[in-house]
Amino acid sequence: MLVWYCDIIGRVNQWLGSYDASPSSVRPLLDTFWSSTGWREPRNWPIEADMAAAVARGVMFPAPLTHDHDGWVEAARSAAGQVSAGDVEDAFLASLTSRRLDLRSALPSYVLARALPEHRYTAMRGSGQCAVCGLYAQAEAQDLNVLNFERFRWGGVRRDNLTYVAFDLQQFPHAPRVEATVEDIALGRALLKTLGELPAATTAVEAVRHLKMLKGNKTEREVLMDILGICSILDTSEHHGYAHAFVPAIQRDLPPYHFVDRAYPACWWRAAAGINMDAVNEVLPRLA
Repeated sequence: MLVWYCDIIGRVNQWLGSYDASPSSVRPLLDTFWSSTGWREPRNWPIEADMAAAVARGVMFPAPLTHDHDGWVEAARSAAGQVSAGDVEDAFLASLTSRRLDLRSALPSYVLARALPEHRYTAMRGSGQCAVCGLYAQAEAQDLNVLNFERFRWGGVRRDNLTYVAFDLQQFPHAPRVEATVEDIALGRALLKTLGELPAATTAVEAVRHLKMLKGNKTEREVLMDILGICSILDTSEHHGYAHAFVPAIQRDLPPYHFVDRAYPACWWRAAAGINMDAVNEVLPRLA
């Protein structure tokens, strides 16, 4: 009964146009997966009435979604086609002062998905993953709630995972918007200026502590570095982001360290590589 009821009111919410991004609305979603000590195991699912209300507000989902490789590829490409470059740029900029991380997440998802080629599953040697996109061939049920939790909590963490990319872009048209202001643009420029003036050996991980001008916690700033990497703003001459072309999964090298703490290609970036202004002009032209 709960699944049926949640599905009906969830469809009504989609028809109405937008989800409720207010802190009180999102709180049940965050509390399901996170506590003051970190990830909750087991999950702290809301009681039936609260779950139904969260679904009605558009921030939780009643059942997993299942696609195979081809289904997720199609979903990501289709969702990108429903989004404009100007809208995702404005949303990203607006997130800098508002701390609306659900808005921040859409920019890298769009940059990646618009470059994603139509393709069939091609096995990567030594792995069950697709050599093009990194997905597995078989259909798997995906809990959309954990994806939305990551989206609201940090602005997404599965930066080059098509499952997340497709979901993120499908949600973006339903996101209540905040308009970017002159303060947002000034903060964005200050952020890029700071990154461009760091000592040459500074890594993406080390750069985070220099970004205190940005509201939020350390993890949010780390995710921002990953976002700028996906957008080619923080890439290198050998390891490119996605602003101008798709990077196949088989070419996404990770540094030969025991532990790599950032996503490709930000994991390769050092301040000596500078800011890729061609990518800024392409992805965030209002900051150029």
